[in-house]
Amino acid sequence: MIDVLYIAGAGRSGSTLLERLLGQLSGAVAVGELRHLWRENPASWRCGCGELLTDCSFWLEVSRRASLPLTATTFNDIQQTQRVVDRIRYVPSMLVLPLTSRAWQARHANYVAILRRLYEAIQEASQASVIVDSSKDISTLYLLSRMNDVRLRLLHLVRDSRAVAYSWTKEIVRPHKVDEVSYMGIYSPQWSAADWMYRNTLSTLASSLADRYMRLRYEDFIADPSGTLRRVADFMDLPDADPGFVGPNEVRLARATHTVAGNPMKFQQGNLRIRLDAAWQHALPQRDRRLVTALTWPLLWRYGYPLSTPAASEGAAAGQAK
Repeated sequence: MIDVLYIAGAGRSGSTLLERLLGQLSGAVAVGELRHLWRENPASWRCGCGELLTDCSFWLEVSRRASLPLTATTFNDIQQTQRVVDRIRYVPSMLVLPLTSRAWQARHANYVAILRRLYEAIQEASQASVIVDSSKDISTLYLLSRMNDVRLRLLHLVRDSRAVAYSWTKEIVRPHKVDEVSYMGIYSPQWSAADWMYRNTLSTLASSLADRYMRLRYEDFIADPSGTLRRVADFMDLPDADPGFVGPNEVRLARATHTVAGNPMKFQQGNLRIRLDAAWQHALPQRDRRLVTALTWPLLWRYGYPLSTPAASEGAAAGQAK
């Protein structure tokens, strides 16, 4: 049986930080946003440990066990299959698979088989009890839910929509590729509000696909990281996992993680300060705050966030390294 903790929700909700900490727990292996593994040439794609995928001992072992060569040709071929199978628009087809064309069924079966080999190889190479995957996209969750030998736990991570909207307006360098400067996407508050509603709604609806479901607020995680990790460890059936590396406001990242994609903070090592990123409360324009609140209020209310505009406060970045 392959145990997977799948982190779902909207982007910029703190999944990289949460995954980094979960990856420090004995019995867990964090692999990042695994659905994006095929996006780049592995010879220029940096693992969370700092090595190129083609030089990383972990991914070399996974590649060997899964019979998936770490080559640009292999990754490009798999990505082409993924693009016509693993996207949210194809979820309806997954639900009525026998009614789809034989060609689409064949592509679907081929990609599911690749994923199955990949997750099995990760479990074998890591010797971990649980794989932590922060891919977030619901289409990948549907594919995993159809595998009979996968025990799926869905961790739905939510964050205040106004904080997410502000985060999407910032220019952030993507450090994953070598010899190239590129940036993560920048989106308008309207777009991020719609995306936040869409992804969180789908994540809730997908709860029936998983063996277990848990919803976690980013703000609660930051307020009590040690207690949160203990609750998530219990959710993962890792009752003996010790979050002793977590202090009141700082964590010690002593264990390398082999993650792909995600926020640039995945490369930070050593001591990491944990504090709430509340910069949006004074940096996001009042007009945009009101707009995002108006567009997302049903779920803000459901998740226990205040609908009134928060008072300005000093912003601080979550997960600052020393």
